[in-house]
Amino acid sequence: MRAEVDRVVVATDDDRIASAVRDVGGEAVMTGPCQSGTDRVAEAARSLGWEGPVLNVQGDEPMIDPPTISAVAAAVRAGHPIATPATRLTGDPTLRSRVKVVVRADGRALYFSRSAIPFGGPYLLHLGVYGFQPEVLQALAALPPSPLESSESLEQLRWLEAGYDLFVARVATEAPAVDTQDDLDHMRAIWHALP
Repeated sequence: MRAEVDRVVVATDDDRIASAVRDVGGEAVMTGPCQSGTDRVAEAARSLGWEGPVLNVQGDEPMIDPPTISAVAAAVRAGHPIATPATRLTGDPTLRSRVKVVVRADGRALYFSRSAIPFGGPYLLHLGVYGFQPEVLQALAALPPSPLESSESLEQLRWLEAGYDLFVARVATEAPAVDTQDDLDHMRAIWHALP
């Protein structure tokens, strides 16, 4: 299954990554050093002259499934300024590498945290994909870091503090992410086992 997107571009500041992408026929764009993935995607969109909605699939989510990407794309196409996915968290909610999100009844995010929130659960695991309206993406990239962002090391808190709404698309599957050395070892084993 494939996700419904118009174009796939890898944005990076590392020549090795750009070369690897191009060697397999992909499209890569070089950026300067960036504070966050959102800043990098915003710079790439400007350099490409891209004026449509943008999805940012973060590099630590190599196994994200196409329906998750499509759910975020659909939310942005429906007019949400920012969209991101979440799924039911399985396993230990106290792991800091697994970011939790609390969501309002209307689907908008209340808060993201590395802590186990809400107290006692149930817990929603945030997945590292974002969709943006083009003007919102550029505005977010211009925001200065915020206190909550700094305390949790989560850039989406900067956006919430600035008053932006983040729509959370509920998805069914959790893809393994790469946040620790154990995650990387596990991902390499999965990758080498692929046909």
